[in-house]
Amino acid sequence: MSDPAPPPPDSLQAVIGAMLFAAEEPLTPEALRKALQAAAQGAEPGTPAADFAGASLAQIRGYLADIAATLAHNDLGLRLCEEGGRFSFRTVPAAGPWVRALVKAAPPQRLSRAALETLAVIAYRQPISRAEIESVRGVSVDHTVRALLELDLIRAVGRSELPGRPFLYGTTASFLERFGLRSLQDLGPAPEA
Repeated sequence: MSDPAPPPPDSLQAVIGAMLFAAEEPLTPEALRKALQAAAQGAEPGTPAADFAGASLAQIRGYLADIAATLAHNDLGLRLCEEGGRFSFRTVPAAGPWVRALVKAAPPQRLSRAALETLAVIAYRQPISRAEIESVRGVSVDHTVRALLELDLIRAVGRSELPGRPFLYGTTASFLERFGLRSLQDLGPAPEA
């Protein structure tokens, strides 16, 4: 005789947490809501699946905030991060050495001062061309821009209308994730030169 199936979670917060944990990529509140609605298809009225389908975006955002606060309060080695309006679980940076040892991952590559300076110029002035970056920095940035592209911290976001139509660069979601930013507004005001 097999064990009976466990009852479904009776808390929308638990369901949202489970979906975030199982997701292969960060999720928006809208994606969570669509998943809740899809789970309700064919569900009997009065069941949690049917009840959770009516969750509003405000309710979902409220539960996301509650999950983040619970994780922060209980010091479980996890946090709920928001990058660009998308949410995912992350390990706390302090646990990095143990997590990297477990998954046999190399430590994150450190950025040189030149790379950080170039990245800052791009982040604060995007979209920006290579020539404009060089004008601000006063040095050639060919190698640095290539390295930042390879690290997926910047990307070409378009082309300038100037002669030769040079690429314009901007930051990526990986940039937000690496620096723990929800959006570019979290950068604050540009530093004085």
